[in-house]
Amino acid sequence: MWQEPDMVVEWLRAHGQQVSPPIAITRVGFGQSNITTLIADSARGEWIMREPPPGNAAATAHDIEREARILRGLSASAIPVPTVVGTGAGPGGCPFVVMHRVPGAALENEADARKLSPDQRHALGVTVAETLGRLHRLDGTSLGLTASRTPYLVRQIRRITEAWERYADGSALDTEWEAVRSTLVTRLPEPPRPVLMHGDYRLSNLLVDDGVITAVLDWELCTIGDPMADVAWLLDDWRSPEEQSIVMPSPTRAGGFPSREEMLAVYREVSGIDPISLDVYRAFTQWRAAGLLRGVLQRRRAGAMGSHGAVDPAELESTIELLLTSARVHLVSAT
Repeated sequence: MWQEPDMVVEWLRAHGQQVSPPIAITRVGFGQSNITTLIADSARGEWIMREPPPGNAAATAHDIEREARILRGLSASAIPVPTVVGTGAGPGGCPFVVMHRVPGAALENEADARKLSPDQRHALGVTVAETLGRLHRLDGTSLGLTASRTPYLVRQIRRITEAWERYADGSALDTEWEAVRSTLVTRLPEPPRPVLMHGDYRLSNLLVDDGVITAVLDWELCTIGDPMADVAWLLDDWRSPEEQSIVMPSPTRAGGFPSREEMLAVYREVSGIDPISLDVYRAFTQWRAAGLLRGVLQRRRAGAMGSHGAVDPAELESTIELLLTSARVHLVSAT
């Protein structure tokens, strides 16, 4: 759909939007799953469209509708989200969701973070932790979500394992990944009370305007699940300047942000949840990230994501190896 400007104009008008052609459609973001585009018209009207990569329409039509429903449900909450214009399907049945453009931009790398003063970076970090804490206090059933009888970590391990095995080629990475998985499944903690979780909560999925969060984006993985998985995922992304960079940029490496310990203290105060077993959870999230990046590597090699945000396959493989090594270290620390 993002390649069909005339269709986009027609769709927007049919959904009550005032559009002044011509429009410009630009890919934005570093995302390696759904495609995100900015639609801008000649009168400065702006919208955001999200849709899956080519070839994934059938599998993700439900996910697009689900994400739109979650955004609508959160619109009256303390979590800032974009306003949904509607959902539809483009040529070939590819689903999409369109939202009003929210002021601000995602911090996708260190250069973006350095545009903020150190004081702004620290205040932003505190707000990031507070927002996650507020999310985990919301009632997910109001969004039409229900808790599974199977614990979140068990579900995720099964799904990531199935995905990895589709790409397995007998390499050393396969051996390392399986070794971490085998140890991980023996160390799973007793699951805490399920909460409404984001599933991919990190700085690059937040819009920031002058140091203030204006919207939380990318709700496709939102579910009723384990709060510590959200916390660990954020902590993995919260890399300090002293830590090694990976293929997915970490804006916090610019410095000036709260430490992981400060983030946990803020989260604990707002959510009322005491973070537990974080070494195991961080081993899980790093193992999960390695599995997701293996899928990215496969899509890149197949050309499904085009040239936007292109990532060197060798860098992807190096990052996967680093994540698995770090996961192994966390499992040792958890003993």
